Parts: sequence; structure tokens; C-alpha cells
Amino acid sequence: MKRFGYLTISVLLAICLGACATATPKAPATPIATASPITSATPTASEELINPGDKIGDFLITTGGDKGIIYVSTIHCPYDESAGIESCEMKVGTKVNVAVGIYDDSPSSGKSLDEYWSEQTYEMVIEGRPVNLKAFGSIDIYHPVVGTIRLWNVVIVADKPGKISAQSTGVVDGDPINSTAVLTFSAP
Repeated sequence: MKRFGYLTISVLLAICLGACATATPKAPATPIATASPITSATPTASEELINPGDKIGDFLITTGGDKGIIYVSTIHCPYDESAGIESCEMKVGTKVNVAVGIYDDSPSSGKSLDEYWSEQTYEMVIEGRPVNLKAFGSIDIYHPVVGTIRLWNVVIVADKPGKISAQSTGVVDGDPINSTAVLTFSAP
């Protein structure tokens, strides 16, 4: 059975054990998420899907490569359990991927990361607007503890101070994804 966990806990464990541990085998598709009440991201007739290059206020919603991007799924931001919100503070100009990451944490499951990815249901809304995830595509990143993590390639960049939220919902291998990330960009 897959289990949820904060990747940041894994990172801290990896740091502590990194000097004396051997490489950890690649692990099955587990969403990296925090619980949060959220509504469906299915667009209504009056909502436009967010596509790469769109702006919401001073925020550019774009894609990014694997270099110079901060991944909310792999950093430790304060989490308000009662509200189900992870709040991250960034400097203006920082490129932040706001998608929930999926990785393979159960080699005995018989499924590959590709299978978990293709079978998932996943929706994202940014500031209440649904995101056209297929237009953004996915990106694989490497993590020293869990191996390959796959995320939707949804990146937010701010050119002025401000706050924006991204909500993700869905199901991966029967496990729900409910995550809200609030990004606050401040002057450098």
C-alpha cells in the first residue's frame, strides 16, 4: 500500500544518513501532498483554462526546466494542519513549481511510475482558475532518497511582491491528493 509523507522528512533523513548510507533503491508512485479541503477544478463555461504564458495579476504561469526551479513538493514550508495549507515564502523572480510530485514507493506493487502517472486523476486550480495540465506537460526530477519524482510542469514566477495560491486534487493508485500551496513573493 502506498503511503503519504512529506518529502521534506525524507530529505532530512537523507541528509542525516547520507554520509553513511548506501543508495536507496528507486521507490512506487506516491503523491507528495498535504491534506486540504478543495473543490473540483473542472472548468465551467465562464472559466478559461490557464495555459503556459498566461498571467494572473503580476504572476506568470509558465513551464520550467529542471535547473533553477524550486519545487514545493521537495521543500519544507510551514504547514497549517487546521486549514490544510502549506505557506511558502519566496523572493520575487524565483521560479516555483507548484505541482504535487508522484514517485514509486513500492517496488512490489508491479506498477511502474509511468503506469501510476497514466492512471492518475489530477486537477489543479490557481486562484480559482483551472489549469490546462496537458498544455504544461510533465517533468521528471531526481531525488537522492526516492529516485525519480514526476510532476506537472506548472511554474509560477512573480515580478512584483504578492501572494498566489495553487490547489491540487486527484487520486493516485486509490490514494487521494488534496493540496493547497500559498506562495508569498517578497522583494529581493
